[in-house]
Amino acid sequence: MHPCRTLSISLALLSVTTALTAPASAADSIPAPITVQTGDHADFSRLALVNAQGAPAVDVGSCGGRIAFSQPVPWPLAALNGTYSRRLTGFQTAEDGRSLTMEWPCGARVSVRRERRITFIDVADPPRPARKPGAPAPASEGVLLAEAPGASVFPVIAPPPVPAPAPVPTAPAQAAPISLTERLNPVASAQAQPVVQAPPAVQAPPPVQPQPAAKAPPPAPPKPEPAKTVAAVPPTAVSPTAVPPAVAPTVQADPPIRAFDLDAWAGDDYPARKQHLEQRIAESQGRARVDALLAMARFTLARALPEEGRAALDAAESLTPGPDQRYELRLLRDAFRALDGTADPDDSQFVRAQPTPAAADHHVWRSATLAPSRWAAAKSSLPIALKRLLSYPADLRGRLLTLLAESAGEAADGAALNLIVLEMITLDGIGSTDGRLDFFRGRLAELHSETAEALAHYKRAATLPNLYGHRAQVRSIELRLASGALDDPGAIAELESLRYAWRGGDVETDALAALGAAYTRAGRIDAALDIFGLLGRRFGATARGQAALTTGRGLLDAVIGHLEAAPGSALDALSLQVRYGRTVALTDDDAGTRQRRLARLLARGGFTLEAARLLHTVAETARGAERAAVGLELARVLLDAGRGAEALAVLDHTAGPAPDAQAAAPETARRRALLRAEAFAAEGEAMRAFDALRGLTGPEAARIRADSLFRAGEWPAARAAYAELLGGQDAPLPDDIAFHVLAAFRAGDDAAVTAAAERHGKALAGTRWAGLLDALAVPPDPAGKPLSSATVGGQLAAADALAGVLRRWKAP
Repeated sequence: MHPCRTLSISLALLSVTTALTAPASAADSIPAPITVQTGDHADFSRLALVNAQGAPAVDVGSCGGRIAFSQPVPWPLAALNGTYSRRLTGFQTAEDGRSLTMEWPCGARVSVRRERRITFIDVADPPRPARKPGAPAPASEGVLLAEAPGASVFPVIAPPPVPAPAPVPTAPAQAAPISLTERLNPVASAQAQPVVQAPPAVQAPPPVQPQPAAKAPPPAPPKPEPAKTVAAVPPTAVSPTAVPPAVAPTVQADPPIRAFDLDAWAGDDYPARKQHLEQRIAESQGRARVDALLAMARFTLARALPEEGRAALDAAESLTPGPDQRYELRLLRDAFRALDGTADPDDSQFVRAQPTPAAADHHVWRSATLAPSRWAAAKSSLPIALKRLLSYPADLRGRLLTLLAESAGEAADGAALNLIVLEMITLDGIGSTDGRLDFFRGRLAELHSETAEALAHYKRAATLPNLYGHRAQVRSIELRLASGALDDPGAIAELESLRYAWRGGDVETDALAALGAAYTRAGRIDAALDIFGLLGRRFGATARGQAALTTGRGLLDAVIGHLEAAPGSALDALSLQVRYGRTVALTDDDAGTRQRRLARLLARGGFTLEAARLLHTVAETARGAERAAVGLELARVLLDAGRGAEALAVLDHTAGPAPDAQAAAPETARRRALLRAEAFAAEGEAMRAFDALRGLTGPEAARIRADSLFRAGEWPAARAAYAELLGGQDAPLPDDIAFHVLAAFRAGDDAAVTAAAERHGKALAGTRWAGLLDALAVPPDPAGKPLSSATVGGQLAAADALAGVLRRWKAP
C-alpha cells in the first residue's frame, strides 16, 4: 500500500479515536453560539457541528449517541427537532446544556470524523442479513416471496426504481404470475418496472442474493456476474472495478392513482383474513410492520369499516413510514374520509390529482369526496363511477351509493338520483330490506313533483323502525305540510311522537328541526328556541354533530324571519343571542348570514353593544368581499352608538387589499367613503370629513357636509348647507329642520328662524324636536311695553330645556 495513503488513513482513524475518547474536561473554552446542521443522503444521515475551538466528546451507543462539551452550549433544539431526518431523531439537552443526546435506529452504522473545526457524525442504515454493506439491493428485496397456497400475503413495496435500460439476461426469463401479493399492492403503486426473475429452482422463504455461489472464495480478479434479476444496471457499469459517481437524489412527483383491487383486499373469508393480518402485524417490525398495517387498512376499506381502518392508519403513522408508505397512508386516509362524507375537497389527493380515463377508481373516490359539498363537480365523474362500482364488494358499494344518493337528493338533482336508484335496484337490491331504497325512490318522486307516489314510498319505508324508516316519516310530514294535507298542530303532534319514540342520529336532528319550524309558524318562539338550543347541546360537540347542525339552519332562518317581521321583537332577538349565540355560530354558513341578520335585529332594538360584539366575531372569520361588507355594517352600528373612532378603525381594518377595489365595487366604495366622512364629522375633524367626501354627491354627502360645518361652529355655512337640503324634492327630515333652525339662531338670522317656524312648524310635532321652533322664534313686538315676568320666565325655562337637549345630544 502506498505510504501516503496509509498515513491519511491513520490520521483519519486518529481523529475519529480522539473524537470518541477525548474527555469533556480537555475541551477548551467553547465560543457561543455554535452551528449544528443536519441533512439526509441516500445511504446515510449526517450531523455537522461547527465550533471555533475544541473538539467535543462524542459517545456512540447502539441506539443513540451523545455530544458533550465542558461548558453549557446554546443548542438550537427547536430547529433540530423541527427538521425532518430519516435516521436522526429525539434531540434533547442534558447536564444544563453541556451535552446533546440523539436517537438513531438500533444497530445503525455510525462514523465520526473531524475536519478542522467541523465534526461530522454519519449514521447509515443497520446492516441487512445476507447482504454486504454498500452492495446494491437485489431485485427480490422489494416484494415478498409467495407463501403457501391459500395464505393471505401483504406486500412490502420498495420505492419505485428509476426507469433505466435493463441488461439482457443470459438465461431465458419469464414473467412472474400475478399472485395475491401483487393484487394487494398499495392504493397508489408507483410506475413500477415489470419483475423479471430467473427460473425457480427450489422454493425458499427468504429472498436469495444473486451470488454465483454461497461461501465460495472470490477469485483474484473479480468478473462481472450476468444479470439474473430486475436490478437496473446503468449502461456505464461495464467494468467491475469502476465506481459509479454519486447521483444526487431527485424529488419525484406523486405517482398516479392506480386501480384498486378491492375484491382481493376484501377476501372471501372475513374471520380468516382478519386473523391472518393481525398475526402478521404482531410478528413484523419496522417497515414490514407498516406494510402489514397498510394491508389491514386496505382490507377494512374494502369491507367498509372506517373506524378500524383509521385505527390501523394511526398505528402505521406512529412507526415512521417511508416516503412511498406515507403517500399510500395519505391516499387511504382520504378514502376513509370520503367514505364517511367528511372529506375536505381542498385537501384531498383524489381532487388535486388529475383523473385519467383509465383510472376508474380515481373517478369513484373523487365523486365521493366532492359529493357532499360540491355536487356539480362530482357529477362529472358520476357515469364512470357508477360503472366501476359494479365490481366493488357489496358493503362498500352500498355505502358509496348511499353517499352519492344523499348528495344528489340534497342538490335536488333528479336525473343523477334516478341513475343511482336504478343501479341500487338492478344490482343486488341494495337497501331493499332496510327501507333505504324506498326512501330514495320517494325522494326521487318528490323531485319529480309526484306527491302521491312519494308519499306511497315513504309509507312503505316508514313501516321499518330504523334510521331510514324514521327519516321517511319526517319527509312525509314535511311533504304533507307543503301540500296542505297537514296543518301545524297535526305536524307538531306527529313530530313530538316521533321525537319521543325513537332517539339518535340524523333522524332526531331532522325531526327536531321540523318540530322547531312548526313551533315558529304557530308563534311558539320560546319552544322553537328550546329546540334550537337542544340541537346545539346534543350535536354541537363533534364533527358529525356540526354537520348535523346544518339541518337546523332552516329552523334558524324561520325564527329570525319571524322576528324580523314581528314588531317589538328586540327582546326575543337578545334572548336568542345571549342563550344560543354559540349554536347560531355553529349553524351559520361561512359568510355569517344569520349572525348578521341577528345583529341588525339587535341594532334595530337599541342593543348596539351586543350587535357590535356579534359583528366583530363575524368579521374575524370573514375574508375578501364578505369581510368588507361586514365591516360596513359594523361601522354603521358603531356610528349609531356614537363611537366614531372605533368605526374608523373598523373601516381601515376591513378594507379590501386590492387597489382596484373601488372600480370592482363602486357602491361599496361609496358607502365606505360616506361612513368615513360621517365618522370624521362625529369626531370633530371637519377638514378630513370634507376630504373623504371629495367627489361624492347626493343628499347623504350634503347632509354630512352640513353636519361637519355645524359641529365646527360655522353657523352661517351650516345654515346655508341645511337650507339646500330643505329645498330639495324629497320631504325634509326632522333632524335637518332642527339643525337648520339651530344654525340660523346661532348665526343671528332671526328672519330665517321665523320663516322656518312658519313653513315647518307642524313637521316637528311628535318628534324629539317638538317645541323647538316656538322656543327659538322671536316674540312679537310688545309695542314699547315692558315684558311681563311670566313671559321672561317662560323663555328662560325654554332656553334651559334646550340647553339640556344640547348637552344630552353632545354627550358620548
